[in-house]
Amino acid sequence: MISPEALRRYHYFANIGEQSLKALAMIAEEKDVPAGTEMFREGDPANVLHVITQGEVEIRYLLGTGEERTVDTLVGGELLCWSALIEPYKATAIGTTVKDTHLICLDAKKVRELCDSEPLLGYQLTKAIAKLLAQRLESARVQLAAVD
Repeated sequence: MISPEALRRYHYFANIGEQSLKALAMIAEEKDVPAGTEMFREGDPANVLHVITQGEVEIRYLLGTGEERTVDTLVGGELLCWSALIEPYKATAIGTTVKDTHLICLDAKKVRELCDSEPLLGYQLTKAIAKLLAQRLESARVQLAAVD
């Protein structure tokens, strides 16, 4: 468990009601991940929604040629493994820590259950993820367009 104020610092949770925020904080924990750790690969089950509080996580796509291409580097304040909340709940990329990284981790199944029981919470989180996906898609397009 973490404090609700720890979540409130991040814009993904800014519009969440106090009771819902407390419920999310109850299922959250903090975790440190050393640099160079592969946290997930494309297709892995996405069981945890992460908020990076410190550190960096490189996001790579596996291309059809078998080559891995970096499309983004996420830093403190960013959401990691959004696919934990969107079916089919599988990682869509490869995520590896670049630096020692501190995370807030939320059990995805419990978050989804909260969203089912509190539709406003589900709407707010889905809206935040949709905005995030639009930004990341644009970033990936720019990165892939820069390829020779």
